[in-house]
Amino acid sequence: MPFRIEKIASILCCPDDRKSLRPKDMALECCHCGRIYSVWEEEILELLPSKATEPQSNPEYAADYHCQFHRTFETQEHAIAWGLLESRSASWKRHRERQAQTVLSLLRRGGVPLRDLILCDISAGVGDYTLAYWRHFKWVFHCDLSIEALRCSRDRFRRMGCDNVFFLRVDYFALPFSRSIDRLLCLDTLIRGEDHEKALLNQIQRAISAEGRAIIDFHHWWHNPLRRLGLMRQNFGSNRSYTRSGAEDLMRECGIRDQRLVRFYQELEAPFSKGLSWLLPATRLLYEFGCAASGHASPARAEASSSTSQPKQAARSAAEISNATSLGAA
Repeated sequence: MPFRIEKIASILCCPDDRKSLRPKDMALECCHCGRIYSVWEEEILELLPSKATEPQSNPEYAADYHCQFHRTFETQEHAIAWGLLESRSASWKRHRERQAQTVLSLLRRGGVPLRDLILCDISAGVGDYTLAYWRHFKWVFHCDLSIEALRCSRDRFRRMGCDNVFFLRVDYFALPFSRSIDRLLCLDTLIRGEDHEKALLNQIQRAISAEGRAIIDFHHWWHNPLRRLGLMRQNFGSNRSYTRSGAEDLMRECGIRDQRLVRFYQELEAPFSKGLSWLLPATRLLYEFGCAASGHASPARAEASSSTSQPKQAARSAAEISNATSLGAA
C-alpha cells in the first residue's frame, strides 16, 4: 500500500534539529533546515540524520552500525533479514511468543483503549512484536536501521493486508519523534554497553508523549552467570547483560524514576511462571516507565525485592551472541 505521508507528518520531526515536517510531493520536508526525507519502494520512509553517531565502548557494534547506516536502497540487494521466525528453532519461536504475550499484558495495563493510541517499536527488526500488536492500535510505527529488516517486515505485513503500519528507516540515536508517541517498545536492544544504553534511553524519553509509556528490557546477568564469568562456552560476544541494580542505576542516571519491573522467564509457560519462578532467575528484566519531563509516575512502582550487584570482572567478560545485521535486532 502506498505511503500516506500526510497522515503522519505531524507526529514526526526532523532527526537533525527536531523541528516539524511538512508533506512535499511524496516526501517530507523539514520546516527549518529544508532537508527532504524520501519514501523508498513506495512504503519505507527514510528519516536518517545527516551524520552517523559514534557509538562508544563496543567496537564490534560500532562497525556494524556504520555499515548499516551508510547502506542505500539503490545499492542494497534483497537478502534474508536476521531474526526471521521461519529460520529459527521451535523453542526459539516459543520463547519469542511468550515474551510478546508478556509485553502485550503490559501494553494493556491502565485501561486506556489501545485502538486510540500510536505504538512505535524503535528496534523492530523483522516485526515479531509489531506483527503481534498491530491489530490493537490505531497506528504502528515499525522502525529499524536495517534495509533488509524493513523490506522483510513490509512483505510480511503486506501478505496480511495490514493498513495501519508505517515503515520508517531511522537511527535510534536520533529518533524522529518529539513527545508524540503513546506506547514505545525497545526490546532486545539495550545490550551494547552503558554509553549506548544511556544514549538510547535519553532518545526514548524525548520520543514518548506526556502521557506516554515505554517498555524496555535488559538481558539478566543472573540468568546464566557461568557464561558471564567465562566458565561455559561464551555466546554473547561483546554485548552486555545487567543485574537488576545495574539496570536501575543506569535508568536513574538517565532521569528515569518510578519504573515498574516485570520479570520474564522464557523457559516457563504462563501458568507455571508464578509458581516456579522463585527457583529460577529471570531471563529478561522488563521495565515500563513514563515521560520523565511530564512528572507522571508509572502506574505501579518497581516491585520490591533485593537487588544484586554485578561483579566487575563478569561485566567485562560478557558472553558472545551472533551479531544481528539488524541494528534494532530483536
